[in-house]
Amino acid sequence: MLDPQIIQPEEATDTGGSQTLTFTLQESMPAAGLLRRRWEGMFLAPAIHIDVPMGRDIWIFLIRSPWFPLKPSVSKPLLSIAHDHSIANASINIDPTGGLTAAVSNTGTSFKKVSLVMSRRVGEFVSEEVIGEVGSGTGNLSWRPIMRSFDLCFAMSSSMSMGELAGVAQGLGAQFSSGFFGPGSIIGDYILCDGPRTGYSLLLRGDLGLLRHEEDSTQAGLAW
Repeated sequence: MLDPQIIQPEEATDTGGSQTLTFTLQESMPAAGLLRRRWEGMFLAPAIHIDVPMGRDIWIFLIRSPWFPLKPSVSKPLLSIAHDHSIANASINIDPTGGLTAAVSNTGTSFKKVSLVMSRRVGEFVSEEVIGEVGSGTGNLSWRPIMRSFDLCFAMSSSMSMGELAGVAQGLGAQFSSGFFGPGSIIGDYILCDGPRTGYSLLLRGDLGLLRHEEDSTQAGLAW
C-alpha cells in the first residue's frame, strides 16, 4: 500500500445491531493499471483497509477513470535517429482533441523500418504500444489514449484467490485464455485506462536487423 494514512471512521449502530462505518476521503487521483501476459502488473487506486480483529481483513478499492479531459504533452517535439548515411525523424504535434500526431520520415537504406512506440509505465511494469511503422519514405501516424469509463467500488477480503482476481480483471475489460487450473495468460497487455498516474515515453526506433536498433525518445504525459 503506497503512502498509507490512518483515518478514523464515524461509527453508528442501528436498532437492529448493525454497525455502519462512514469514511470521509479527500479528493483522489484516478486509478491506473497494467497487467501483462503472466499476470504480472500493478493497479494504483485509492483503497481503504479495515483491520478486523480475529477475522479476515477487508479491502475496499475505489476504481475511477479520469473524469476530466486529458491533455497530452511531450518534452521535445522532434525525434531523430541516424546510422551511416540514413536519417529518420518524427515531428510530433499535439492534437487539440486529445491525441498526438506524428510525421515520420525514413531516408536511406540502413533502417529496415522505423517505428513510433508509446511506452507506458505503472510502478515497475512497462508495456510498449507500437503506434505505427514506416518502411521507407514518409508516413503520418496518430495516437490517442485508452479511455474507459469506470466509477466502481470493490470490497474483498485480504486473501483473494487467483480466480477472484481474474473475475475482477475480466469485469474491467481484460481478456485471458483458458488454463487447465484456472485463468490462463492475459491476451495482450491490459491497460486499465490512460491518465496522469501512468508514466509515458514516446520512442522513435530504427530497425537495423539482427536485433540491433537506434533509438531516440522523449518524455510524454497526460494531465488535465
